[in-house]
Amino acid sequence: MSDLRTVLDEHWERLEAVPAPRADVLRTSVLPVQTSCGQVLAAVDVNGIRHLMVPLRARQRIADTPVGAALGICERPLQNEDGYARYADIACSRRELDDVFTGLCGDVLVALEADAARPYHTARMVVDRWRQLFAPLPRTLTPAEVIGLFGELLVLTRMLEDDPDAVRHWTGPEGNRHDFSDGMRAVEVKSVVTASERRTMHIHGLDQLETPAGGSLLLAWHRFEPHPDGTSLPDLVTRARRMCGDELALLSKLVRIGYRPSGEHHHEPRLRLVESRWHLVDDDFPRLTAASMAEGTPPLGVLDVRYTVDLAAARTEPLDDATVNDLLRHMGETA
Repeated sequence: MSDLRTVLDEHWERLEAVPAPRADVLRTSVLPVQTSCGQVLAAVDVNGIRHLMVPLRARQRIADTPVGAALGICERPLQNEDGYARYADIACSRRELDDVFTGLCGDVLVALEADAARPYHTARMVVDRWRQLFAPLPRTLTPAEVIGLFGELLVLTRMLEDDPDAVRHWTGPEGNRHDFSDGMRAVEVKSVVTASERRTMHIHGLDQLETPAGGSLLLAWHRFEPHPDGTSLPDLVTRARRMCGDELALLSKLVRIGYRPSGEHHHEPRLRLVESRWHLVDDDFPRLTAASMAEGTPPLGVLDVRYTVDLAAARTEPLDDATVNDLLRHMGETA
C-alpha cells in the first residue's frame, strides 16, 4: 500500500507541474495496475484536482454519483493518440483532502491488483467503504479533547510497534468506557498540559477506573508542555498511518471523534512530552467505583460523578517501560 501511495503521488505531482490547457481536458498518466478493461490512469484537471480513472467495459454505463460532499464518481470518455476509451472518474473536489483521497485511491489500486475482472465494481466497493471520510466532520474537537487525542495516539503508536493491527483495540472512539480494550485488558489514558509538577487527573464517572471483569486495567498518564520543537497532532497521525495495517479503520476512528488529516487544522499546538507514568489500577489505586460506595451505586438523584485523582497518593510505584511493553503486547491474546 505504501509503495502504491508513493507511485500515485509521484504521478500526480508530475501531472500538476504542467497544468491542463482547458477545463474540458485532463492530463493523464498510466499507472502500473492492469485490469481486464485496460490500465488505470492518474489524472489532473485545469484546477489541479486529482482524479483516478478506472476503465469501464465496452458497453458498461454508470450514472454520475456524488459519494459525499467532496467526493464523486462520473463516467468520462477520453480520446488520445491510442484511441477512445471510457472510464469511471473518481475525484475529490477539495484539495485539503488530497492526503485522504490518496489513501482511498491507494486502497482502490490494491483491490484492483487482487481482483481486476470487474474494475468498476471493485473500485466502487472501496469508495463506499471510504465515503464517510469525505463527509463534514460530525463535530469539532475542543482544546481539551486535542490534548486527550495526543495522549491516546502516543499509546496507539507504541502498540503499533509490536502489532500493526492494534488499532482494533482503540475503543474510545466507539464510546467504550476505556480508551483501549480487548474485553479483558484495558488501558485508560489521561493527558494534561501544565507547568505544574502535580500529577493529577480528572475522572468522569464511576466506571472509568473500573477494571474489566476478570481482567486488568492500565492507567497511562502524560504531562505535556507547549514547545516550538514539539510534536503536532498531524505528526502523530502521520506516524500512526505509516505504522497501521488498516489505514481506513484508523482514519474512520479519527473522523468519528472529530478529527480528519487535512488542511482544516491551521492552529495545531506543538507539544513536548515532559513526563509519562503508567500504573496498574487495582484495589490499592486511589479511585471511586460503584462497588466502593456504601450502597454500591450513587445516591438517588446523583446523575454524574466527577472527581480528581492525585497520583502521589498511589501506594504502588509506576510501572517501568519493559513491564508496560510486555502488558501491551498481550492485548488481544486469548486467555
